[in-house]
Amino acid sequence: MTHLHSLRLIGTCLALASCHLGAADAKQPAAAAPAGTQQKLVRVSTLNTIEANREFQANVQLLQAQRQAAIEIDAAHKKETDPAKKKELKARLDAVIAKLNENNDGMRKTYGFSIDRNYTVVIETAHVYMFVTDEEAAKIEAAAKVEAAKKGEAPKKK
Repeated sequence: MTHLHSLRLIGTCLALASCHLGAADAKQPAAAAPAGTQQKLVRVSTLNTIEANREFQANVQLLQAQRQAAIEIDAAHKKETDPAKKKELKARLDAVIAKLNENNDGMRKTYGFSIDRNYTVVIETAHVYMFVTDEEAAKIEAAAKVEAAKKGEAPKKK
């Protein structure tokens, strides 16, 4: 059974006008289609190992944290009245946005992923494991070989 898991990744820095991540207008995410336009899913990347999936998820979380930090710094910058503190916040905001854009470009090159788009992750294969003793493992592997022989298949290596 295929399991769908949606990654709700929204907008280009949520209306940070100074943050440009490839969208033409920071208030209008690039993922938005004109009204009435049909959209379809297109595969942009395949993660072949557990480690690749973990790395991808960690990278997505990093982008989300950087985006959130930019939003918070921008809000503080807008509220600040002290010119010196305002300048300091602006410098921090520019640095966070620069790093966010750099990391987003890396994600785009590596995975075809950009924080300014919405994605759906489709899990096509799931492996279920359990802890067993060596004796139990030998019995399970022997049973798998018998089953594979019945089907005329080579046993699967783990």
